[in-house]
Amino acid sequence: EHMRLLIASLILISLVSGCMEKSPDLVNNNLPFPEYSYVVDLAKNDLAERLNIPLSQIQLIKQEKVDWPDTGLGYPEKGKMYAQVITPGFRIVLKAEGRLYEYHSDYERVVGPGAVSNS
Repeated sequence: EHMRLLIASLILISLVSGCMEKSPDLVNNNLPFPEYSYVVDLAKNDLAERLNIPLSQIQLIKQEKVDWPDTGLGYPEKGKMYAQVITPGFRIVLKAEGRLYEYHSDYERVVGPGAVSNS
């Protein structure tokens, strides 16, 4: 009886886990990671304000997962100290007015924009 219950449990677990989709590491189709769209919105709002344009004129080109080497998120401010801890987040590339803008984020804030790298 215990063996039958164990087998049934294992089958159920494998069926359920097979139905769960993993998020892709890269999004190129203007759809952000649904659970992390907050930081994309922060970046879009910042860029719209900087360029004085409506949000509808800003397009998400790329969002990829990145582990930043510290809390400076790859864009350290001169004279500021940052915790030297691996900080998971994203590289977010937006397009507006024919130009690309790169933002870096953790899961709560964005910094940038900076120069878009070719990598």
